[in-house]
Amino acid sequence: MNKGILGLLALLALPVEAEEQEVYLLATVQLGGSNLAQSIFLHEPQITTLEDCQEAVRVGQRDRDWQRYHHIFMRDRFQGFTGHLDYRCVFSAQRFSGWNDRARYNQPYLISIDEQANLQVERMSSQAQCATRLKGLSQAQRAISRCSVGNQNLL
Repeated sequence: MNKGILGLLALLALPVEAEEQEVYLLATVQLGGSNLAQSIFLHEPQITTLEDCQEAVRVGQRDRDWQRYHHIFMRDRFQGFTGHLDYRCVFSAQRFSGWNDRARYNQPYLISIDEQANLQVERMSSQAQCATRLKGLSQAQRAISRCSVGNQNLL
């Protein structure tokens, strides 16, 4: 019996490999003056550093031609409203299904990004639950978190 426990303890003492993090572009559109936001998680396998991601964002915005992280922001859907677009390059060990611009944005998420640009996404059952959860976080955690809806699955 002691050998079994010692064997289990030995396994627990082995170093655990950290999940491999990948670079994602988090693009969020927030409806001006509200807490309503839509987010997409874009991944390009050949972009492996935050610097490369930030350069792809600069080039995409400057040229208005997104060769990397291809997506379309449909301003016509926001007629009469102000939409604020925010791009953040982040690291994530979590994976997301591919983005489809025609799919409904009906999946609420609590999204947090720490000082080292590490992304943490938690699926919520509703936007109301997300808002309640956000209110319950510490002030420091609330400062780096937001609720948003997406159309991608958290894998």
